Amino acid sequence: MRTLKVAFIGILVTISLWGISRLEFFENFERSTLDLRFRLSPTPNDADSSIILVLLDGGSMDRLPWPVPRQLYSDVLGLLHGWGTRAVAFDILFDLSSVYSAVEDSIFGRVASVGSTVFVMALLQREGSEIPENAIIDISIDSAELDSAWYCTPPERMIARGAEILGSTSDRQDPDGVFRSIRLLTATPEGIAPSLPVALAWLALECPDISVSDDRFSIGDITLRTFGNCRLQLKFHGTTGTYTSVPLADLTAALNARATGQPCPVDTTIFNGAIVLFGYAAPALYDLKPTPYSPQCPGVEVLATAVDNILNENYIRRYPSWVSLMIALVVSLLSAFFLSAVKRIPLGALLAALPTLLLLAASLLLFRCGIWLETVWPATSGILTILAGGIFLFSSENRRKQEIRNAFSQYLSPDVVAQVTEHPETLVLGGDKRNMTVFFSDIWGFTGISEKLSPEELVSLINRYLTTMTDIILETGGTVDKFEGDAIIAFWGAPLRLDDHALRACSAALRCHEAHADMNNQLVQEGYSELFTRIGLSTGDMVVGNMGSSRRFDYTVMGSTVNLGARLEGANKVYGTSIMVQEDTFRNARNEFIFRELDTIRVIGQQEPVTVYELKCRRHEITEELESALRDYSEALILYRKGDFMDAERIFSSTGDTTSLIMAQRCRKMAEEYSDDTGKWDGVFNLSSK
Repeated sequence: MRTLKVAFIGILVTISLWGISRLEFFENFERSTLDLRFRLSPTPNDADSSIILVLLDGGSMDRLPWPVPRQLYSDVLGLLHGWGTRAVAFDILFDLSSVYSAVEDSIFGRVASVGSTVFVMALLQREGSEIPENAIIDISIDSAELDSAWYCTPPERMIARGAEILGSTSDRQDPDGVFRSIRLLTATPEGIAPSLPVALAWLALECPDISVSDDRFSIGDITLRTFGNCRLQLKFHGTTGTYTSVPLADLTAALNARATGQPCPVDTTIFNGAIVLFGYAAPALYDLKPTPYSPQCPGVEVLATAVDNILNENYIRRYPSWVSLMIALVVSLLSAFFLSAVKRIPLGALLAALPTLLLLAASLLLFRCGIWLETVWPATSGILTILAGGIFLFSSENRRKQEIRNAFSQYLSPDVVAQVTEHPETLVLGGDKRNMTVFFSDIWGFTGISEKLSPEELVSLINRYLTTMTDIILETGGTVDKFEGDAIIAFWGAPLRLDDHALRACSAALRCHEAHADMNNQLVQEGYSELFTRIGLSTGDMVVGNMGSSRRFDYTVMGSTVNLGARLEGANKVYGTSIMVQEDTFRNARNEFIFRELDTIRVIGQQEPVTVYELKCRRHEITEELESALRDYSEALILYRKGDFMDAERIFSSTGDTTSLIMAQRCRKMAEEYSDDTGKWDGVFNLSSK
């Protein structure tokens, strides 16, 4: 009864907060937490390296005449065409004729017309010039609401004529003055005008079809989820300077170097196939915009971020307000449950804070996957539920302290209570060294699969998968260490000592693989995608026991053998295998199982090479076909290790399975690498990733 009462309090709190959650206070606070998430999770390595900025920065202004002659832009643009750029955009409004010569504008436009070039225009609500024809793009729109503009400030006529398309940078920042999103399209009397990032992406993708339907923006095979009037929530990868930039003055120096026969002062290879944006970076030119990372970011970097987000579908996804309402209700109801389920109110309040903390943690984790989970008012709902529910419980439960102490034990596991009662010394840090086998598994490509599922479907699927795998591990005497998303970490040999831990682990791995195949058949029938699991097994000495801090610890394993098991799980993707083991596991289980010796490798983080094997089947299940394939692979592997790559490639290619074809491809590559000096091949393949 008291749980229902506290739950009712939580529902009232949530609905009340929902009614005021659109107030500016909550909106600004939420935006601030979004900026914090950006700063906590920078991803500079995810920035598209093919996007290059040519900046008119302070140094360039000191070295170049002002205004910069259009002839200089023409020469630089011609230089970029010669270097093989894919598309070029100018975030510079050339709306006035050249102060040097009108011929400059004509030449500039003619040079621009040679390649895929975008010039910027300013869209206006008030009176201005008519929208040019090449500022309109053919777009299929289904019930989309767009911002509108009636006029524009286009580039000078001779320059605009050279553009394949014009793009707009007219936009607005959030109410707190920070740019976090960008308008993709604008409705005009002449048709739909693209933003400069859309125009540039369109050219880079070789002018595919564009369509808009509700909150979906599609350009070729790329589909983006938008909000508002076709706006895209930007995913900034880092602070100013995330994208490769070249000062404009350096390119003019390259022109001079070419004219005088001197070495080029810039690396021309970065421009081959690149998408180039010209823009201002000098403070005096007033094109600095506040972003989540910086109060003064060159506007052209914001545009580069938008182009990157569009081309790579790597942006921030927002969800309707009802999703936030559901999350807030779940947080409040869970908080109410935990608060009322534990008889001691202070402890219950601590437990009740877990849903809010999990919400905050989930918001960070989901943000790294490109999802903006609203947190401010749902978290506030959880906190207020704890406060209001705590006051209610304290006032109604003050006379039942003794009952609370007597009933407390019913919320603890009987096994844990019995163990702690008999051996309280076990609740201390420490562990012992044992020879054991550790198990790591992970679902390949699960992030992509999960994005296609609703939260309910995702939870149901992952619980179904983990239950199936966990049951097998437990049935074979294993201990599940932890779950990390869809990954499972388990071990055999503790807390109960097992002499045949390697055999049990191999049996569990094969059974998991077989159960997984059966599950995939059911998933396909139910309309889900198939799941593909990789497993790594490692046998050897490791430390097992209670690890952590004096306040919180877990019963787990650690050591180089454990780390190797994790690396082998990931190494499966290099060889196209499902179950990979190291030599000690093979040695302890080879009498009952069939293995294929794959390679000798050196994994990330360990210097000593290890020989790795693929677990194929139980010994009594081997077929003549498999036995023949194993012999062929073994013969090719011997030649491969000797450096006889061409003969090895021939045998690998004839075997025909995925792993053999991968090895054949590697042999072809290594035959070229070691053609001059075969002596430097030591027979060990170095893995370049985890």
